[in-house]
Amino acid sequence: MTTATPKRGGIFYGWVIVAAGLMVWTLEPGIYTSFGVFFKPISADLGWSRTMVSGAFTMASLMLAVFSPISGSLADRYGPRNLVMTSGLLVGVAYALLSTVQSLWQFYAFYLLVGISMGIAFAPITSTVMRWFAENRGRALGITSVGTGLGGMVFPPLANYLIGAWGWRDAYLFFGILLGVMVMASGSVLRRSPEEMGLLPYGVERYGPASGGAAPQRVATGYSLRQALGTGAFWRVFFSAMAFVFSFALVHAHLVPHATDRGLTPATAALVMAVIGASNAAGRLGLGTLSDKFGRKRMLFAALLTVSLSMLWLIWAQDEWAFFLFAAVFGLAYGGAVVSFIGIQGDLFGLVAVGAILGATQTGTNTGGASGPLLAGYIFDVTQSYSLVFVVAAVMPFIMSWLILTLRRPTRR
Repeated sequence: MTTATPKRGGIFYGWVIVAAGLMVWTLEPGIYTSFGVFFKPISADLGWSRTMVSGAFTMASLMLAVFSPISGSLADRYGPRNLVMTSGLLVGVAYALLSTVQSLWQFYAFYLLVGISMGIAFAPITSTVMRWFAENRGRALGITSVGTGLGGMVFPPLANYLIGAWGWRDAYLFFGILLGVMVMASGSVLRRSPEEMGLLPYGVERYGPASGGAAPQRVATGYSLRQALGTGAFWRVFFSAMAFVFSFALVHAHLVPHATDRGLTPATAALVMAVIGASNAAGRLGLGTLSDKFGRKRMLFAALLTVSLSMLWLIWAQDEWAFFLFAAVFGLAYGGAVVSFIGIQGDLFGLVAVGAILGATQTGTNTGGASGPLLAGYIFDVTQSYSLVFVVAAVMPFIMSWLILTLRRPTRR
């Protein structure tokens, strides 16, 4: 029988869910965003152009686009535990195999497996956290997704150190072992919903028993995926997320090569990536909480506009301080936007099919993530400069920021 008791053993189990999600989001995206640190060592060792190396990031992003909606629907039906544990096994194997790469097709195939494994983890985690929290949802999502910032703060400098000490192959092997063990352990504690454990979502008990309060009704209603796809609001969020991640992905793939082209050392460039991670974490945690108070639409507008201006700044950045300033501002905007992108979909469409809706939106984000790095690599190989692609990465989120500002909640006919 479902009760309104919020705790077991002195702690609400939803916070265990948040901690497990935090671990997965720290490890998988954190190591994935270290791609730029591996970029030049792999290119130099194997003689590949920047377009060729960028193609691996594109392969991973395409698989994220394909598998995110599938995993979201599966999580709605079967729960997140087995999906996330499978993700841990696959991503560990993929990074271990990257240590053996000798040819381009192997590089692409193993990063394709990285994308598949990440694609089956993220939508289940976010939809599960949303189900466990009726109140403080923005805070819970912020804490969970702050892992991406923490991982971005830790793993690029660690990758740079390991590459210098062991070489890029052994660095990949180390990351594979770490991911396999820790992600599988984190996935084992996930539970689909509080009702499975005789609990209610966090905050529901304030509204009364499960049979009557307003909050339980809010948790139980919403749009199906098909209904959401028929609204203009969904497509505004979809294309805004695509434009946003276009900029984010090319930064994570090409900022280190760009910074070293401008004269920064590899260690300093990795530290710039760490600052992006730190400010990303601050944005997810701080701005995620503020979005509960001031509204996610306003947060998204401000974040998209800030990303646009940051990309223009990157064109002229030459000195170390300019790159560090970019990292602080860009990371803060990125972190706040991610939490708002996730939370606003629950606000707009409810929670009945939130996993499937989040997965469908991630198809857009990962399409942007696939095209950004590849276009940047191609433009650099042709022009020997990233300036043109940085302009594109500034214009796209600028346009989408105004679409978000005029976003309205859909109404049923």
